[in-house]
Parts: sequence; C-alpha cells; structure tokens
Amino acid sequence: MKNKLIILFAVVAFVIAMPFIGNNSVDVKNPHKLDIDGNFILYDWHHKGFVEGERTGENPEWDYNLKPVQVSKRVWCFFGAMEMPTKDNAGDMSNSCYIQGNDSWIAWDSGPSYIFAKQAHAAMKKIKDMPVKTVIVSHEHDDHWLGNNYYTETQGATVYGPRSINVNYLGYDEETQKKKADTREIPAQTRMIRALYQNAIRQTKLVPVKKSFHHTTNFTLHGVKMEYVKVGYAHSEEDWFLYLPDDKVVLVADVVMNGRVTSNRDGIVIGQINAINAIKSRDWNYLVPGHGFITDKTAADEATQYFALLKDRVLEAMDDEVIADDITRYVTLDEFRDKDLYYVLSPGNVFRSYEELEMFDEDDIIDYGQKEEEDD
Repeated sequence: MKNKLIILFAVVAFVIAMPFIGNNSVDVKNPHKLDIDGNFILYDWHHKGFVEGERTGENPEWDYNLKPVQVSKRVWCFFGAMEMPTKDNAGDMSNSCYIQGNDSWIAWDSGPSYIFAKQAHAAMKKIKDMPVKTVIVSHEHDDHWLGNNYYTETQGATVYGPRSINVNYLGYDEETQKKKADTREIPAQTRMIRALYQNAIRQTKLVPVKKSFHHTTNFTLHGVKMEYVKVGYAHSEEDWFLYLPDDKVVLVADVVMNGRVTSNRDGIVIGQINAINAIKSRDWNYLVPGHGFITDKTAADEATQYFALLKDRVLEAMDDEVIADDITRYVTLDEFRDKDLYYVLSPGNVFRSYEELEMFDEDDIIDYGQKEEEDD
C-alpha cells in the first residue's frame, strides 16, 4: 500500500511539473499561474467576467525563426514542425503561404498567433516590400488563422474564409452571419490561446471572417486569378482549398498531409476522399499540404493511400463482424507506422471511421470527372 501511494504521489508531481520541465526561467512559486513570461494564461476570469491587461507579459516576443521557401514563381510558404502544437514550437506546426500580387501579398492561412503573422510578414517584405490586404483561410482549426488580427489591425486586410469560424468561435448566426445578441462580450479562448506561452500568443485576438461563400467561387485579387474551392465536411466542418490556375499551384491545407498521419478528430473519411478527388481534378504542378514538406506531383499520394486503406479495411472488418471495441486491433495501417504521429493519431482515426462507415453508401464517393461532364 505504501509503495502504491509513493507511485501515485510521483505521478501527480510529474503531471504538475510537466509544463515547466526544461524551462529554467520559470518561477514556480505559483506554478498553476506562471508561464515562461510570468503568466500561465493570456486572459484572467472572475465572477464579473473578463479582465484585460492583467497578464500582458514583458519578455521579448517569441522568435519563430521563420524562413520562407519559394514553391513557385509567386508563391512562398512557411513550413511548420511535424508535431502537435506545444509550448516549445509555439504553435508553429502547420504550413502557411504568401502569394505575390501586383500591389499586395495575399496570405493563405495566417498561422497560430499575431506574433507569427507579424514575423512572417516581415520576412516576406524582404522579398518584396508590400502590405497584406487579403487573407484567405482554409478551415476553422486555430493553428491556421490566429494571425488574422495582425493583418486586420496593421494592414486593414480583408479576411476571406469559412463561415464556421464566425459561428463556432465568435457566436455568429449561421445564416445571417450577425453576432447573436446573447453572446458574451468576452474573447473566446482557443487551444492555442490556452496552451502557448505569453510571449508567443500576446496580442492575438479572434477576428471575424468578413467575406464568406456558400459555393466554390472564382475571383481575381491583386492581379492573381484564383478559385476558392469548397469541399465541405472533410477534415473539419467546412474545408476549402485555393487553386491558382495560371500558376498551376494548389494550396490545400489539412485535407492533405504528408510525412505524418492526419488527425481526423473533426473530419470524416468520405469527405476526405471527396476532397482529394476534387484536388486531383485540377491541373497542378505544385501542391502545398497543411502539414508536411512534399510539394511536387506526389504530394497527395500519402493522403490518397491513407484514406483509401482506412475506408476499405474498416469496411472489410465490418464484413468480418469485427465490433467497434476491437477495430483498432484489426485495422492498424502498418504502411504508415514510420510516419510522424502514427501512434498518437491513427488508432483514433480508425475508431471514428468505424462509426462513420456503418452508414456508408458507395454513392457518397464523388467522381469529379463524371460530375464535370454532367455540369457541361
């Protein structure tokens, strides 16, 4: 009994200490409040609501050490770490891009924080000194768009993006896109705002999408032709990708990942397959995934294989009368065992897929070649 108590106390002590391990500058006199900048959380809360300004932080801002990589003639991207968001990577674990227009950079996914966007824009201005007047967002996961308020506040930028950001994070009505009267006048706290150190998340605020669309839309912004393609419920509730036909570039965010296993916590297998089919129906030479470093013609191959195998093997297991509780032992997707985050994410993807595919119908798979013929 004594040994069990010692082990229990050790485990509890380790859990409490985890946020501070390896951070020698942290004062742990009050460890549940402090982060590397003297503050553990960005916002403080009490019975009267939100208190702003009490935890502003004073340490120098986090240095993301951003280096843009040129993908095509007028597209540069910043590639994030192949891991989950942590205090050590300051949320820099997704890919964001900049498209060179005639008079402005166009930002595709602004990254995990105001400071990230600020530093990314500074890096791009060394290539060409232009403002960012337009930001286009792929989906609602916060590692992709929490830099938006840097551009709206300092550049007067317009944010194009999914309506789901306004609805799920800012309390807007889904149809009218007007703020609901009963929405609390306090800032929402996303996982990044809760998790990152103060000197990384400082100044980050949630701002609404100003222009949203119901369907795939073609437009020209700052001299650049583009197609904003809605693929709907795929990796998240509402996913879009951006196709640049003159450049033969497609920016797809998280409906394609390579080098790591996807997180399908908010997604559906059939939606992912249909999104990939839509991407493949375009004529492109370069594809930038939401996570991963491969951008050539093979960039979507891993995602294509992963979701095809996931669907087929879960359905086969169902035919063999494997129950949900046992599905992760029967469907292991060993072909992806050497990919990052396999052990963390793949079992959950398999289990959720079982629940989804119980209602599977072959007609749910969209053949975009046939669809285009029907549209013509």
